[in-house]
Amino acid sequence: MVFFSHMEMLFLSMIAAVTIAGLLIGAVEPHLPAFLAQSFRYGKHSLKEGRNALVARLEVPKSSFRHFYVFALLWSAAALYLVLRTCVAGKPAPEAVIAFLDLLCGKRRTEKSNALETLLATVCLFAQCSRRFWETHFLQIFSRSSRINIAHYLVGYVHYFGALVVILGHAQGFVTASASTVTRDQLSWRLWLAGGAFAFAWWQQWRSNVILARLRMDAKGNVVTEKHLMPSGGFFDIVSSPHMMFECLMYASLAPLMLGNTAWLLVCIWVIANQAQVAHLTHIWYRETFPDYPRQRRALFPGIF
Repeated sequence: MVFFSHMEMLFLSMIAAVTIAGLLIGAVEPHLPAFLAQSFRYGKHSLKEGRNALVARLEVPKSSFRHFYVFALLWSAAALYLVLRTCVAGKPAPEAVIAFLDLLCGKRRTEKSNALETLLATVCLFAQCSRRFWETHFLQIFSRSSRINIAHYLVGYVHYFGALVVILGHAQGFVTASASTVTRDQLSWRLWLAGGAFAFAWWQQWRSNVILARLRMDAKGNVVTEKHLMPSGGFFDIVSSPHMMFECLMYASLAPLMLGNTAWLLVCIWVIANQAQVAHLTHIWYRETFPDYPRQRRALFPGIF
């Protein structure tokens, strides 16, 4: 009998929901009730005509993205503290944390990552949450008229909460309340590969987000428009949404640190499925809006999609 933990069921449900909704929007959108498309679409490719009044009441400003990055920063900082306490200071994880992880990840969970792998994965997610907090509060320019369905808003909290729980749930020192410290012999090619790939993707996503922000600024950094304009430069010359491509790469790059962690594999699939759907709609919007949009650009992955 196959056993799925609460976290695995959560991410399986999210994968199914975004995949089914995306396929329906892509294949038979003209035949769907307007409220479905309105709930799924947001931002530049949001539904403009035939909007459902009830669904509109369930929308919040897109700038509300800032909220769950506050949560993500605090939650990732708490996770990093626990990892430093256990994997560096060598103190056993609190029993309450073990019971919490047992509840969400199942009592049958086993260790899939050692102390150093857990530390690197947690540091990487903390770095991502920190940068996204900075971007959404001090760099990104949100259109005041742009709105998102409250479901998209809530999913942001669920994602960051779940991703960090999944890391700790199968980490050495967090399966049982035992001391687990970082040692030199835990260094491996998988750490260098994961760390290098994550750092590259992290930096390139930052550069892509800077390009998007500058589209709405003048040379002095003053905001001059809230319109969606055609980006160029960097990896935007290859794909329509490089910031989404590097989001996928960041999560996939951590997979070598958690070999055998099925829950993390589901996190990666969820991220790729979600980013692919949004990138596809964004790509279509660019091509329909700008007649001179470069035909060689792909939606998400160079030469593939």
